[in-house]
Amino acid sequence: MNTVNRIHVLDENTANKIAAGEVVERPSSIVKELVENSIDAKSSNIEIEIAEGGTNFIRITDDGIGMSYEDAQLAILRHATSKIRAAEDLSSISSLGFRGEALPSIAAVSKFSLTTRLHNDQPMATYVEVTGGVTTDIREAGGNVGTTIIVKDLFFNTPARKKFLKTLSTESSHIHDILMKLALSNPNIAFKLINNNRLVLSTPGNNQLHDTLTSLYGQKISPDLLPIAYDNTVDNIKISGYLSKPTLLKSSRQWQTVIVNARVINSRSIAKALDNAYHSLLPKSGYPLAVLNISVLTNTIDVNVHPQKSEIKFSDEQKIFRSVYKAVVDVLSAPHNPSQLAATVELRPNSYHSAPNHYGSKDYKKPSYDSLPFHVTTSWKETPLPLTAARNIIEQEERAFLDAPETPLSLDSNILHQFQEEQFTLCPLGQVDDCFIISKGPDGLYIIDQHAAHERILYDKMSQYKDRIPSQQLLVPLFMDFDNAEINTITEYQETFYKLGFTLELVGPNTMRLSELPSDIPLSETESSIRQILESIQNMHNPSAQELRHSCLQIASCRAAIKAGESLNMRQMQALIEELCNTNLPYTCPHGRPAMIRFSPKDLDKMFKRT
Repeated sequence: MNTVNRIHVLDENTANKIAAGEVVERPSSIVKELVENSIDAKSSNIEIEIAEGGTNFIRITDDGIGMSYEDAQLAILRHATSKIRAAEDLSSISSLGFRGEALPSIAAVSKFSLTTRLHNDQPMATYVEVTGGVTTDIREAGGNVGTTIIVKDLFFNTPARKKFLKTLSTESSHIHDILMKLALSNPNIAFKLINNNRLVLSTPGNNQLHDTLTSLYGQKISPDLLPIAYDNTVDNIKISGYLSKPTLLKSSRQWQTVIVNARVINSRSIAKALDNAYHSLLPKSGYPLAVLNISVLTNTIDVNVHPQKSEIKFSDEQKIFRSVYKAVVDVLSAPHNPSQLAATVELRPNSYHSAPNHYGSKDYKKPSYDSLPFHVTTSWKETPLPLTAARNIIEQEERAFLDAPETPLSLDSNILHQFQEEQFTLCPLGQVDDCFIISKGPDGLYIIDQHAAHERILYDKMSQYKDRIPSQQLLVPLFMDFDNAEINTITEYQETFYKLGFTLELVGPNTMRLSELPSDIPLSETESSIRQILESIQNMHNPSAQELRHSCLQIASCRAAIKAGESLNMRQMQALIEELCNTNLPYTCPHGRPAMIRFSPKDLDKMFKRT
């Protein structure tokens, strides 16, 4: 009986092309794989040159350990690697590559050449040329120590893949992004990227992450960087790197780099931990800069879960989540001096040439908070109440003055010096437009948005009450009418309203009686606060308890805070700034707007053209 065999083994060239579909998705995939090989080769300088988005030309040159003639021949074979010898080695692997798929996959879909020379006394380099997966030349050649790989005409033999590439600028952008992350994970290596004969990226390679960050994102981010250092000895997790103040944001996670055991990865869990830690400090859309270098035991992760090695699997992801969350919260809630809390001002030197007064320049960018409703609110007609904090401070100062002994307190000079340093160092000078407080500090001029600052103070204060926010009893209950949907929402979320300090009872078909309200919210703001909370709840789709609490506290603190248009005396201003500097998360208001902006003397010099 004759049978027709339908199953056959693919030839190596076809298998390599199929494998290339997983490893080589676009030019940036090639750059990532080849640069990671250079890093594994202990290079200290890596130069990347591309043309036409990397689709036509990619050259990677390093000064690493190089390869011998024999190793260079093996390197282009599938599953040939120097990183591991057995599957057990995967549990303790420290190199970035290990599959032995990158070079044959790249060579299968391009015109590929490799020139490599060992660091020892080997006089000649080895040259290997592969076209479409077929080796066309292997010989000795002249060359520098290290390895140079050139990739031309990517996907020339797989046009189906080529048509899925994006525009040249988009592909260049992907290469630029991946190189930035690799540079951040290896500050000890000097990277250079040349795009179409133009140097577009360069890092110093001096092993200082801060210098690498400023070389990539610009010197202007330096004042907004916060170092992070966390050591969880129980779970053997260490986290280092930098975070940005909540006022330095991007519209995507482009500025967030997660590195685990020197490997750049994508992790939704770690990204979520970052989001939760920043929580009330960010606006609805915006992501802070973060470079997290996480060290864990190698046997607690599996790196062999993704063809491009961009993801890893943790043995206990919750431990990583908790560690990242705590590390970030510790940094954000740590006490800082005003210059560390304030957002830095962005100056545009060229905008002053046509208009000496920069506020009149057409290029002058008005702060975004100018358009916020409370800034323009001038209908606040009630007699302004003095801040509770100001009153307490005045009383404390008076008592301290009356009770002060005639002789100096016997404080140790070091303790006294430390105490003085911890004291408030900003001196309020006055108010502008009954909205912004101008203050003088030892290192510049500070402008504080009084509403945003007080909103943050109240939010952090209310957040500390886990059971119920302190409330005040009304002598005369307030009756309010609601429609059926609102009544149903209030009934469903009665416990939420109670914990916020509102005591509401249904006394008629559409009437609610309010007998208690939060102590910080003025009576005139009560009904509008409740209606705004109702609107927020109705607009949220299945909100979590945390989201609901955050939204309600945002509204309550906003309504209770002092408004733009409200005059403050000097003591009230000083008390407000002091409370802001001592609150847990003073960078922004709960909606993500900056609470304080600093103009350094250098900024002022630029504004007055003194430099």
